[in-house]
Amino acid sequence: MNEPSTADPAAAQEMMPALGLALLAVILSVGWFWVDGDVGLNLADEGYLWYGVEAVARGEVPMRDFQAYDPGRYLWGAAWRRVLGSDLVSLRLSCVFFQCLGVTAGLLAAWRLSRHWLFLLTTGLLLCVWMQPRYKCFEQSIALMALYAGVLLLERPTLQRHLGVGIFTGLMAVMGRNHGVYCLVAFALLIALVAQGHGLRAWFVGPLVWIVGIVVGYLPQLLMLKVVPGYWPEFQRYLVAILAKGSNLPVAVPWPWRVDMALPNWRWLSAMLEGSLFVTLLVFLALALVRVFRLKSESLTDRRVLAAATCVTLPYAHFAFSRADIVHLGHAMPTLAIGLLAAAFTAPVGWMWKVAAPALLAVAVATNLFQTGLGQKIFPPPGGTRVMEVRGRAMTVGTEEARLLECGAKLTGELAGPDERILFLPNLAGLYPSTERRSPIRHLYFIFPTELNDESTTIREIEEARVQWVMLRDYATDGRDDLRFRNTNPLMFAHLNRYFAPFQMEGMPPDTMLLRRTARQR
Repeated sequence: MNEPSTADPAAAQEMMPALGLALLAVILSVGWFWVDGDVGLNLADEGYLWYGVEAVARGEVPMRDFQAYDPGRYLWGAAWRRVLGSDLVSLRLSCVFFQCLGVTAGLLAAWRLSRHWLFLLTTGLLLCVWMQPRYKCFEQSIALMALYAGVLLLERPTLQRHLGVGIFTGLMAVMGRNHGVYCLVAFALLIALVAQGHGLRAWFVGPLVWIVGIVVGYLPQLLMLKVVPGYWPEFQRYLVAILAKGSNLPVAVPWPWRVDMALPNWRWLSAMLEGSLFVTLLVFLALALVRVFRLKSESLTDRRVLAAATCVTLPYAHFAFSRADIVHLGHAMPTLAIGLLAAAFTAPVGWMWKVAAPALLAVAVATNLFQTGLGQKIFPPPGGTRVMEVRGRAMTVGTEEARLLECGAKLTGELAGPDERILFLPNLAGLYPSTERRSPIRHLYFIFPTELNDESTTIREIEEARVQWVMLRDYATDGRDDLRFRNTNPLMFAHLNRYFAPFQMEGMPPDTMLLRRTARQR
């Protein structure tokens, strides 16, 4: 089945209204959320987002006042917090609302492949499956929006649309500077495709207008850098840290031939599919890039979905391999899925497009089986789950997370006085909003080895805040003993051992300790 030609006015008039596709995206996204939106809890990464949204709601500035990503996602969450509430499930729902934008964009691109309702329904479900975990759905959604923006550019490469994709690039950089870079690469490739065979003017005017659009879209961040006191130095520090260390701890790519054959059947299947998708990502990009850049202008318009999906998936593949696990693979999978669907519609086998979407949906479900809340209900994590109250909302969480929440609640509610400052280390940021406490220091996430100067700064903050209690998980991240807190932050660990003493509390998880400032230091 061929894509409808946008050169035909009648075809344009027959387009399914964007409102209908948006309604489908909302029904699928929010409907799934109501099924399992209260299942699971990640005190580290999800807690990092939750703390940031709470801090922005208090009037704090991301990066300057607390360790954070770029401000866009916190502003989004804080705005919805006024409507939905401050508990974690409400924060997840605000993320799902952003997901609706991404799924709508993906469906608008898929609609150019087929208008069949069953195809669109299956594609919508496919995209929703890859929006895991929900607190990370900003990444997948921005990628899908970039794909649709690329389709619009290829359909009618006017100067207005060059300006539009530029503004989009700048705005997404406010959500995350990595997205700004990824969109920069993707649209540079697409603009180069558009300019082929159209003379020097096309290579100069379009890109210039696009660059102007980037500046316009990035104005909110530029204004913050200019007018918010102290924001620029922290912005620089964050950028330097990212360039020096990267944004993620790398792990080995789980190629299918590395899968442990002793795993239980469902876990073996999930791991095998995960590894196979990393292979698929590389093979697709290698073949699709060659095909796309050999297309002529007329064919490029007909294959606009494939071209846009290829150019967007390429930079987002960096995200997938920066930490090669199922979570980061998921950031590149929605656009890859659209690209594979587009390729199926161009396949010489006429029935290929009919089975592509159901097959990709089945693979997505099996791969994410242990990621989704629904999957965790069917296949509970090791140690099982418990239902407990988290900031006034009943949630089903893993046993270890439940123990951490209970210890945090006992510490803040029974042991520590209301004015005594508590520090949660190394990456338990979620315990601050769950206990309605604030971090006494700026840094929230101690996973990478820390420079001695930075450790000294943090120690000074601890002393200036007169921290009285410390709850520390000295565990081996990724199973690596060198990534225990005592090894990544030896100066801080020595300081805590010198001025704080162990305090016994029942129910502490393994590798977790509670420390109280010694009497002579109070």
